[in-house]
Amino acid sequence: MVEFDLTTYKGKVRIRIQSQRFILSSAAVMKKSSIVIVALIALASGLFLSWHLASNKLIKLEAGSWYGNQSRALPEFELVDHRGNKLTNENLRGKWSLMFFGYTHCPDICPTTLQDMSSMVKAIDDPDVSDAINIYFVSVDPERDTPEVLASYVPYFNANFIGATAAMEKLKVLTTSLGISHDISNKTEGGQGYDVSHSAAIVLINPQVEFSGLFGASHDTLAMARDMTRIVEYN
Repeated sequence: MVEFDLTTYKGKVRIRIQSQRFILSSAAVMKKSSIVIVALIALASGLFLSWHLASNKLIKLEAGSWYGNQSRALPEFELVDHRGNKLTNENLRGKWSLMFFGYTHCPDICPTTLQDMSSMVKAIDDPDVSDAINIYFVSVDPERDTPEVLASYVPYFNANFIGATAAMEKLKVLTTSLGISHDISNKTEGGQGYDVSHSAAIVLINPQVEFSGLFGASHDTLAMARDMTRIVEYN
């Protein structure tokens, strides 16, 4: 400790010493505060990054492709279901949808796929998962596949399946957005016999009415059941 002549130096020196101590003390507090703030920012950044990576992690499927945060919203569309009711985006909202495009005169792929999807639903053990899924068969042959025809065809495979169709220009609003190709060829004036070609993929649409996955042919029903369980439970 340094001693001064109190008479001569008391005010000036002590003010100087006390001022220096105050500055040193303030600097230490500010240094500690800065360290705490940096640590909190780093922690928050780490938590956000972990959440972001987890929320955008792609689900690995056995039988199909999952688009995750690359899912894209469907345009506004309007079909007619096999009961004669309108089928729009709002009817899909709130549930997972599996959608297959074909036609009732199809000799092989369509009935096989509908049977596969029926087997897939039966293979899902958790009723909450199966209840969260709607399955649609959309005809790309609207001239022959009226709602009445679809009503006698689609429920044969599963009473809960929904058949739908629309005039070709309305159909293409939906099929084009999903990348589903289809074509009618060898059609004659007034003739009922013609060829219909179409994609064999099953489209997955999420509860926000976004195109979020695809199951290509051929379809492994048990693997699809496990995939759909994983998707519904994950989300």
